[in-house]
Amino acid sequence: MIEWLIIGGGIHGTYLSHLLVNQVGVDRDEVKVLDPHEEPLAAWLMFTANCGMHYLRSPATHNIDIPVLSLYRYAKSSTIKSIDTFIPPYNRPSLPLFNMHCDHIIRHNRLGALRIVGRALALEKNGRSITAATTAGPLKARNVILAIGLSEQPYWPPWAYSLKTSGARINHLFDFNFGPAKTSASSLTVVVGGGISAIQTSIKLSASLSGKVRLISRHPLRISPYDFDPCWIGPKCLKEFHLSDFGKRRNSVDQARINGSAPREVMAEFHRAVSTGQLEYQQGRIQCASTDGRRIRLKTDTDIKWADAVVLATGFHPERPGGAFIDQAIRSFSLKCGACGYPLVGKDLRWSENIFVTGPLAELQLGPCARNIIGARNAGRLLLNNWSSL
Repeated sequence: MIEWLIIGGGIHGTYLSHLLVNQVGVDRDEVKVLDPHEEPLAAWLMFTANCGMHYLRSPATHNIDIPVLSLYRYAKSSTIKSIDTFIPPYNRPSLPLFNMHCDHIIRHNRLGALRIVGRALALEKNGRSITAATTAGPLKARNVILAIGLSEQPYWPPWAYSLKTSGARINHLFDFNFGPAKTSASSLTVVVGGGISAIQTSIKLSASLSGKVRLISRHPLRISPYDFDPCWIGPKCLKEFHLSDFGKRRNSVDQARINGSAPREVMAEFHRAVSTGQLEYQQGRIQCASTDGRRIRLKTDTDIKWADAVVLATGFHPERPGGAFIDQAIRSFSLKCGACGYPLVGKDLRWSENIFVTGPLAELQLGPCARNIIGARNAGRLLLNNWSSL
């Protein structure tokens, strides 16, 4: 039996494994991270590459190392002087710098050795411990941290399902089989979405494809340096949030996240691409779609457009992540959920006696920042603050 089993090996799971071993002092043999991917941060690396991200939206202090200034110190090393480092506002790191720093932290601390490649299927109480049924075999642990993100539930609009089943050339940016081959031979590729991922993807495709690229968004494109007000990172906004009931907390989280926006430098790059004819833009709501076997017909609320391929950059489905696995855990442990289906947890992020949550599953305690890198750091802080009771 091990002390801690972390289910999910993205940014949250990787950071918390680092924290447990290198700050709390849990023996390395007592911490395991279960994840379907062999390498840490696999979904992060794939999705950011898919959309052509250049700079993070988060500041340099939001990183996966324990010291908050670790990324700054790493940027001063001679090995990375040839790449871009930070951009204003908030000293946001370039994606290559952030990824290199992550790789350095993972390798230096041997975090990859903590991983077990597999998928969790069920959790069962076993005396004072938990047995996890997994595709890698049963794992017995005293404590479990659920660090499951939204990466496996990309949002497909209703009109897109029929295209998907008909074999049309449509794919989602956040599908794991997304790649240049899906769009490379297109005369016209339509990107659908209005947030930072859609805007970055349309820029990337317009620069790399020989055909035309058009972005269609439901709402006007908006500029925002962040995807939620920074007050939600600390007590300025969270104090009142924690005084609210869980229903009001859900409304606060949903209203606080600034969806469908991009930082100023991304919008400037987008407008340059449009002005040079590399890229077209249309505001409109797609109502239905069909295919003639070769091209795709998109009916919007203003006109009809045709495309050879469609790329969905419509984010993730907001339902509670984890699917059938989390449904089973809820039944087996009688876990409490809000009306929205998300966990009701206390300040120690405890969902039951020895089940803890982070990431989206912790939204009703961590607030709008729960999904982000700083959400992982805040989760770690709460676990440390309550360590004596764990």
